[in-house]
Amino acid sequence: MSLIKYVLMGVLALGSSAALAEGGAERSKQFWENFRLSQEQVHGQKDQAVASSKDREAVQEKVVKK
Repeated sequence: MSLIKYVLMGVLALGSSAALAEGGAERSKQFWENFRLSQEQVHGQKDQAVASSKDREAVQEKVVKK
């Protein structure tokens, strides 16, 4: 094959991959945003205070007494 055919194949390959990748960044951002929201629902807010062991024991005692 001649050099022109290789160049043409390269241009077509790059052009088609660019067309397929359109909107990929937005989909990736949307996925990570949804993932963070779901993790906050499961685990709570990142800046939420962590209960100390004394607090946990007090809550457990309240639950047991009920």
